[in-house]
Amino acid sequence: MNLWNFIIYWLPPLAWMVIISPTNKLLNANSTSHFFIPVLKWLFPHADQTTIDLLHIGIRKFFHFFNYALLTILICRAFRGKSIIWRPQWVILAGMIAIGYGALDEYVQNFIPSRTGSLRDWLIDSSGVVCVLSIVSARNTKKMG
Repeated sequence: MNLWNFIIYWLPPLAWMVIISPTNKLLNANSTSHFFIPVLKWLFPHADQTTIDLLHIGIRKFFHFFNYALLTILICRAFRGKSIIWRPQWVILAGMIAIGYGALDEYVQNFIPSRTGSLRDWLIDSSGVVCVLSIVSARNTKKMG
């Protein structure tokens, strides 16, 4: 693999891993509440604080799903590169990397004072991975059949 292919295909998933890293202080509940809570209060001016807090949690959990779904797409793209042939092992490897990174992310959060690792969050991360892998597999199996 040459440097250009690395930059085009592998740098995006690696960069996304850095962005969603548990050491990123912009992504903890306290920091996201500074943005989302005022927006939610503006969107739902008659909602009580409990509802606003639940919506904030829901948004954060959606982003767990989304972040790992996007990571999986980027890893699948990196494995495929310029190839026009689809290989099922890429899906397996992409899934293992993304789910493994999600587990590592949740584990590392246990050592960061402003974060908490959670099996539930890892399951949400993993569901984003599985969802994308199901779509990619179905799409490519349909093309082959």
